[in-house]
Amino acid sequence: MNKTPQFDSAIDEYFSKLALDEKNGQWRTCRFSGERFYVRPEDVDFYRKIQVPLPTLSPLERWRRKLAFAPGYQFFKVKSSHTGNEVVSVYPSNTPFKIYEHEVWFSDQWDPLEFGKVVEPDKSFFEQFRNLQLHVPRPNLNNDSSNVNAEYTNSSTHLKNCYVTFDQLHGEDLYYVECCMNNKNCMDCWACIGADSCYGSHGTKMYKCFFCYWTENTIESYFLFDCKNCEYCFMCSNLRNKKFCFYNEQLTKEEYEKRIKEINLGNYDELQKYLADFRSLRQRAIKKNIYGEHWVDSVGTWMFNVKDCYFVFFVYESERTCYSLGLVGGRDSYDVLGGTNMELCYEFIAVSAENNYGIKFSSAVNNSRNLEYCDSCSSCHDCFGCVGLRNKSFCIFNKQYTEEEYWQVVDLLKTSMLKQGEYGEFFPPAFAPFPYHASVITSYPGFDDLEKAKQYGYLVENIQEDISASVSADVVLSSKLPMDIKDVDDSILQKIILDEEHNKRFRIVPFELEFYRKYNLPLPRVAPLIRMAQWRKDLDLRLQFYEVACTKCGKKVPTMYNPELSEKNVYCEQCYQDSLG
Repeated sequence: MNKTPQFDSAIDEYFSKLALDEKNGQWRTCRFSGERFYVRPEDVDFYRKIQVPLPTLSPLERWRRKLAFAPGYQFFKVKSSHTGNEVVSVYPSNTPFKIYEHEVWFSDQWDPLEFGKVVEPDKSFFEQFRNLQLHVPRPNLNNDSSNVNAEYTNSSTHLKNCYVTFDQLHGEDLYYVECCMNNKNCMDCWACIGADSCYGSHGTKMYKCFFCYWTENTIESYFLFDCKNCEYCFMCSNLRNKKFCFYNEQLTKEEYEKRIKEINLGNYDELQKYLADFRSLRQRAIKKNIYGEHWVDSVGTWMFNVKDCYFVFFVYESERTCYSLGLVGGRDSYDVLGGTNMELCYEFIAVSAENNYGIKFSSAVNNSRNLEYCDSCSSCHDCFGCVGLRNKSFCIFNKQYTEEEYWQVVDLLKTSMLKQGEYGEFFPPAFAPFPYHASVITSYPGFDDLEKAKQYGYLVENIQEDISASVSADVVLSSKLPMDIKDVDDSILQKIILDEEHNKRFRIVPFELEFYRKYNLPLPRVAPLIRMAQWRKDLDLRLQFYEVACTKCGKKVPTMYNPELSEKNVYCEQCYQDSLG
């Protein structure tokens, strides 16, 4: 028996009237950018299957919208609406939302149903939802009870002894790390899986790797790009199954160790020289048009064990997942950001969330099924337009209904929304919980035009920060830090460092100082949150694909590398494999 007969009839009528081309796809015009984009036949089949209309925004503008709803990598101070105390938060001080300490928010000290609203048929759904969203409290940090000694972390679970860590699933002793999983004893790392004792790197299954990009199954190496199954290598690219290579030259064990002993990366100026060499090496290195392993009939980058995926980035163990970023175990899902183990999800921000089924047009939903237009809900099923619920079912606007009443109201609500053009896409830009430039979207090249964002309806405003203009005896300028880590004593732990370039203050914490000393690395001159924001731009991760000619054979292939930026040495799969010998 159909639970929403009126809506089912209305959506069937919508699809019956679609004017499709000879391939059963459709060209559309993005209502924001004016760009034409193609809805593939398999996309149309997916939308029909989950009963949603075709998107009105291009894939790029859908990316912009979801990533603008995800917090950037920074902290602010706000006043708790529960205790009145000042707390650290991912929301700026002028946020319109009520903010609770996360210990309170994730507890039983408050009841989200107390904010319940009755559906008002004469008002638009989004007007009613926004009213609810502004009244229901939000946690200062998304930091749940699975974390131990991990206070300054956000959108992360199952952490122990972590500090300033974002979007992490399972980790221990992590500092300034984001978008990683199952790592320990790492610092300044991004997009790592199974890394141990690494710094400034991204890749999988690395041990004691420093400044290594796109690297896998590698130990005790420095400045590597696109290397696999390597040991004891320095400043190399495109290596496979190698040991004791230095600037891509094969050395004996004794020669390699002699060269390494002559290098002092603990000296800041010397490290900058090698970082400059590494940038040049990456520009010269051969780049595969699509990066990943064990992918079938897919288009994306950093794909592992995927099948029938399209327009995906950093996706693992997934099938029929499209227009998605940073997820593991996706099945039949479109337009998803983050998360693990999900099926039949669409337009969903699932960063650090697990085990979701049938989630649509929602954000920060965890371990739930059949939710639509929900925000910050956990362990729920069959809810519509709710905020902050836990262990609930059959709720609309945070009001409890019987199962029968629920489906009757949802049927009327979805049918009305479809008729008015409200149903079928993510929340409007104005509903983003963060100002546009305080979200993660501006970390990606191509999305930092604030005027364009404002034109599309995103909130662009000045964010007030408490930065003291005075320099006291406890503040040391970053330019005055000791050049070599060997000259740093423990008194640095009591000082505040001023990042002069960005006018940001930061501290060195005990674990961090011990890490620098242990691995002979100099003190950083740039504040950690600035470093984290720079990683994506340094990697030039563009959420877009281009068609380019293989540098070697001329075959046209899709790639994330922008040809207008004069990116060299982009090879098709066959030429890339041939080049590796």
